[in-house]
Amino acid sequence: MSRKKFIESHGGTANNWRTDFSFVNHAAKFVIFGAWDTHTQEGRSLILDKDWEQNKKGRKQAGYIQALEHIRLVAEEGYQLKTFPIIEDVDYVDATDSGKTSIKEFIQTLTDMTLNFTDDKWYAEGAHKPEYSAKPIEKEAVDLLEIANLAIEKTEKEKLIMCRVGQGQFRKNVIDIWGNGETCALTGINIAEMLVASHIIPWAKCEDNKQRLDGVNGILLCSHVDKLFAKHLITFEKQRMRYIIKIAHSLDLALLKSISIEKGLELAIARMHPRLQLRFDEYILEHNKVFAMKDVK
Repeated sequence: MSRKKFIESHGGTANNWRTDFSFVNHAAKFVIFGAWDTHTQEGRSLILDKDWEQNKKGRKQAGYIQALEHIRLVAEEGYQLKTFPIIEDVDYVDATDSGKTSIKEFIQTLTDMTLNFTDDKWYAEGAHKPEYSAKPIEKEAVDLLEIANLAIEKTEKEKLIMCRVGQGQFRKNVIDIWGNGETCALTGINIAEMLVASHIIPWAKCEDNKQRLDGVNGILLCSHVDKLFAKHLITFEKQRMRYIIKIAHSLDLALLKSISIEKGLELAIARMHPRLQLRFDEYILEHNKVFAMKDVK
């Protein structure tokens, strides 16, 4: 079965079957993107990137605008995002040097996914099968290898490794500096197993190891709050001596309220020493800036 017939068998339509990145079934309210194995790792697949608006020769990609509209349908109109795995033909030679890729094969299975927007990229998050995931898992594994190769004392390496995997000295530093014990600084939930010591300046962007372990560069948050904070979908804006939550326009306020996140909530920062709050201000301001860049109305 051809890709076109496969999409049509699910009620999908396209403007141009040759150039479109994505497809839509308006009657059943879902959109379909291909999940290329070269852009997929377990848990998520890159389905659209702002860099794809133009090809390598600077020419506009015909399917890009259509794909943006399909993204909007998911984000704003409640359409379901679905993907199907595509295996890239890595031996294909693009004679035009335009960045064109070729399909070796595709898997005739649609899977429901969740849309996530991060760093000008749209991801389909969900149960991507490992056999269709050619992109290596990066970040944490790479960071841990870098730590292992650092010319520092063994005890310092152990601290950094524990910090990187979300435990150890960094968590202790955050708890000590905030003075609230093992309690979420936003929701007040005190179930230790639910809490994450979240970096304000991300691990990979810290200037040095001292900043990576700096408890002022962290907030103890419930895991669901941490996910939103780490993706800059929420931030905390200083208003006089209070730090009030600011929520991205793309998020559903009613849904957030159901998980104890709503406008007006503030961080429980009263027990932090005023001198340390000055440094906290510098960290959170950087987070505010990234949030503002990503928060497109």
